[in-house]
Amino acid sequence: MKRWSSEYSKLLQILLLPILLLQGYLVRRKAIELPEARGQRHGKFGYGGALSILFVGDSSACGVGVDRLEDSLSGCLLQQIGDKYCCSWSIIAQSAITTSVLIELTKSQAASQFQAAVISIGINDINSGKHVETWLSEISEFRSLLVQKFRVEKLIFSGIPPVRHLRQVPNPLRYLLSLKANIFEQALQDFCKENSDCFFVDIDLPVNPQTIASDGFHPNQVFYAAWAARISELF
Repeated sequence: MKRWSSEYSKLLQILLLPILLLQGYLVRRKAIELPEARGQRHGKFGYGGALSILFVGDSSACGVGVDRLEDSLSGCLLQQIGDKYCCSWSIIAQSAITTSVLIELTKSQAASQFQAAVISIGINDINSGKHVETWLSEISEFRSLLVQKFRVEKLIFSGIPPVRHLRQVPNPLRYLLSLKANIFEQALQDFCKENSDCFFVDIDLPVNPQTIASDGFHPNQVFYAAWAARISELF
């Protein structure tokens, strides 16, 4: 069934390519481009036992959708677990980044040591037309990089954002993106089950004016806080 879904999405992508390219262009042209959140990308926060966390990934990891990193995924998580842990934290992230570029960005950083990594990546790989087999290979490489370079013991992968709720994206583009999101997410869940140091967090949260930023795409503080609450259960 999984193989059939993957082949089906590839066929649709080929058959509908001219329409998808046009719709993608129009969506990007109309989209509001929000900046990455302001603030230091490393520091200490909280009280209690020592815990080191690396936040790594795409626009969600660098807080696009809110003004300050304190209100982003990392800031919300630190506030939620700060009464239990004294967290040393750092962020390696870039808006609109794909997994392959994230790997190169991470390789360029100085080696360090973190007990846990919170990872948000995948949606830009889907948007770029990448196939799930290629993405999984990159995810495996990225896991090895985090374990070897940063000695990460717990890798927390967030699921793919619920793109099926983005009504400003027209069909058939939204349908294909939603289909690929399901395929990528299932593959990521399976990857986490196969690797004992990897954990999957579902982020199929409500998408509405109260949870989404002004661009209609990125999370706002409410969404980030709910997302962080799910991750906090793993600490």
